[in-house]
Amino acid sequence: MTYDYIIIGAGITGVTAARLLQKSGVERLLVLEAAKEPGGLCRTRQVGDHVLDVGGGHFLCTKYPAVYDFIFEHMPKSEFNYFDRVSRISIEGHEVDYPLESNICQLPPELCAEYLVSIAQNGEARGLPQPAHFEAWCRWKLGDRVTDGYMLPYNRKIWGVEASEMDVDWLHKIPRLDVRQIARACLTRTSDRGQMPSHAGFYYPKAGGFQGIFDAIAAPVRSHIITRYPVSSIEKAGDTLIVNGFLRTRAVINTAPWHPLADSPVFDAQTRAAIAALRHNQLVVSLHEEDYATDAHWLYQPSESLRHHRSFFIHNFAPHSARNGLYRETNLKRWKAGQGEIYAETNSHAYPIPALGWARAIETVLAHAAPLGIHGLGRWGQWQYFNSDVCIHEAMALVKRLGHVPEGAALERSAA
Repeated sequence: MTYDYIIIGAGITGVTAARLLQKSGVERLLVLEAAKEPGGLCRTRQVGDHVLDVGGGHFLCTKYPAVYDFIFEHMPKSEFNYFDRVSRISIEGHEVDYPLESNICQLPPELCAEYLVSIAQNGEARGLPQPAHFEAWCRWKLGDRVTDGYMLPYNRKIWGVEASEMDVDWLHKIPRLDVRQIARACLTRTSDRGQMPSHAGFYYPKAGGFQGIFDAIAAPVRSHIITRYPVSSIEKAGDTLIVNGFLRTRAVINTAPWHPLADSPVFDAQTRAAIAALRHNQLVVSLHEEDYATDAHWLYQPSESLRHHRSFFIHNFAPHSARNGLYRETNLKRWKAGQGEIYAETNSHAYPIPALGWARAIETVLAHAAPLGIHGLGRWGQWQYFNSDVCIHEAMALVKRLGHVPEGAALERSAA
């Protein structure tokens, strides 16, 4: 048998692509997952009375109406709670609302003044050219005081590399700071929630965790998923691709990291070198039981005296979960067991790191693979820090480019 599509990876991207292809009439498709269960970073564990999203912070929020349409088609909107986002940043012993630049007025006056001066003296406001690496970009965007007090320690903790090793081409969507507006907020000591750059609210399932969304999308294509099946080889034979030596397909959609495929006969030395240049981090999600009175859904914690970089207060977005449950995200390089956790799970691939040259590397891989009928898709296939909603949107776009139109309006709306 020759499949129309073999999809590598049964995370949210892979099952969405499979479901969209199925809805367009494609039945000869196969989804291959290396792990013992599908779900990837969207998996949820029930640990005692706690709901734990073991892939870290996952919430349903998107700027794409078609993504909502697609999800609510599989899991009705009535099965979600909606929340106005409450996220905060811990800055030098004080908590302020996110984003920092819109809420520095919440800091004590002296610290507020230091941060305001830092922002007012930023290089972007002075017309200086954009720098070439992330640390210099932070100083150009926010000034030295904010960079040293917040941006560098937080990003060093989450990514596990120095900011000077990271590129700037993933930052193009961050708007220019309105220094006058920031100064006005400081003078009036008022914060404007309208300045939230994105995701001002979110949906979360009323029962279970984020995996409920994944399960609803995956249910119609379950019979097409094979688990415990890592893919290590793709060959080309005429118009056919051969996966792992014997599975034949017209096309491959790769939603998994490229590294296990690097030695495939279809890739040349330049592509293999590009794959080797792609870097990623590893995160540990640890569950803890602590009493908390905060109304925040999560807290950013840049202090390097703490091993973790974010805390999530589970009961505040999953009221069906125990009141004292919270989970923390920690880079594996900083993780140390025995810090009061009652459960911990390591994600061997958490975020693609936008290291210097990453865009050129993934462009090389995709440009070589696509003419062969191998399409990279999602966080790992496109090697970008996509949230789940963007992964779904990218799957819609790829399915359309491949000439398929699923039943219903979701794909058509996504093209707007």
